[in-house]
Amino acid sequence: MDSSDHNQLQQALQRSVQESAQAEERMRSIVDHVIDGIITINERGEVGSYNPAAERIFGYPALEVIGKNVRMLMPDPFHSEHDSYLANYLRTGVGKVIGIGREVVGRRKDGSTFPMDLAVSEFRLGEHRYFTGIVRDISERKRAESELRLLSDVVEQSTQPFAITDLEGRILRANGAFERLTGYSEQELQHSTYQQLTPESWREMEGNYVAHALATGEAARFEKEYRNKSGCLIPIEVVMDVRQSASGEPGFFCKFVTDISERKRAESELQRTAQDLARSNLDLEQFAYVASHDLQEPLRAVAGCVQILKRRYQGQLDARADELIMHTVDGVSRMQRLIEDLLSYSRVGTQGKAFEPRDCNAILNQALANLEIAVKEANAVVTHAPLPVVKADGAQLTQVFQNLIGNAIKFRGQQPPRIHVAVGHRENEWVFSVEDNGIGMESEFFERIFVIFQRLHTRAEYVGTGIGLAICKKIVERHGGRIFVESEPGRGSTFFFTVPDKDANQ
Repeated sequence: MDSSDHNQLQQALQRSVQESAQAEERMRSIVDHVIDGIITINERGEVGSYNPAAERIFGYPALEVIGKNVRMLMPDPFHSEHDSYLANYLRTGVGKVIGIGREVVGRRKDGSTFPMDLAVSEFRLGEHRYFTGIVRDISERKRAESELRLLSDVVEQSTQPFAITDLEGRILRANGAFERLTGYSEQELQHSTYQQLTPESWREMEGNYVAHALATGEAARFEKEYRNKSGCLIPIEVVMDVRQSASGEPGFFCKFVTDISERKRAESELQRTAQDLARSNLDLEQFAYVASHDLQEPLRAVAGCVQILKRRYQGQLDARADELIMHTVDGVSRMQRLIEDLLSYSRVGTQGKAFEPRDCNAILNQALANLEIAVKEANAVVTHAPLPVVKADGAQLTQVFQNLIGNAIKFRGQQPPRIHVAVGHRENEWVFSVEDNGIGMESEFFERIFVIFQRLHTRAEYVGTGIGLAICKKIVERHGGRIFVESEPGRGSTFFFTVPDKDANQ
């Protein structure tokens, strides 16, 4: 062989060695960077190689594992099983698991155990046999599978009907509650579509919700009806949520269904009751108005005759006759006031004006102007804080202030009346208060005083028909508020009433 051939051979050998080293380096890089642990052992079970992924999985660095028996990576109960398996395989060749994965249990350096997938393959170097194990920690997968089984059991055992459908409405899964609701078995449901359960009159509406959910990804809540297996219509509420597939596109619908038959029956009964009550209230208001109005004319005639008797014959008859004339005049006068108050009460709901922005300072001033004589006669002092503008019937709100301040003057104690009107704001409503230093009352009468014709005192003690606070209550309730009182005997009273803050609600 001449020198040129020898040089070429040397170069070829160098290239071969370099390529082999490069290939080995590439293989080592691949092994070092895979996510699975790769471990090789000899026939005695001693670890020959152990990649970085195995270090992460088991917690042992390579130096602590290489040369040691692979049993250190297994819990104690599996040592004898491993030894028997390996010995039997080396002796008989039975039990070969090349390329086949199976679930086993591994042990970390800290002593904790975990489930893993293990795939084993065999290779030979000369007369010796070696085994490569590829290990993957499946703790998260097992945890997810356990949670999925738990969720599946919860859904199946839930009393909430639940179904999963594809985008075309075919039922993929339904729980027992859904079966009981519809009357169909799971097998029957899986051969039907969601739309087949829905009467035709509801399909377009539901289709619009489906289209909106697909376009926006938003969940939808709506009411519709099902037709069950026996043909009966069942009112239901559906909460429909679109879920994405692995590709990120809409993949299926989760539908939670609630039977609202009882609610619908209750709503229908409540509506009928409300209508009956409205008709009854209207009839009562009309009766009160007509009766009061029709009583006015004969009462005026009686009053006129009694006044003539009083002018012409008072003092000309005996004392008993004069007493009867006075009782008659007083009775007619009280009857007139009672009829006027009854008319006012009946007109609260029927002749009230529209709610408009009203300055409560002006309303209070009008009420005080109407009470001017009573305020002067009682030497009353009425003060007030700045009051807001509210949406209300101005005339009726004037009547509320007038009745409450008038009562504070009427039911005064030994001292001249001191009355203060204030207002606060709480939870989208105005809370007005009228505080006095009058005679007060016991807490047992707090509700009774707002009932029509209820009085805590005789007419000889305090004049009036006992209807004023009932009118206030009806006016306040017409405005969407409430009225109540706080009081102690001898320490005065504070009446509160609320008016919704319409601007805040908007």
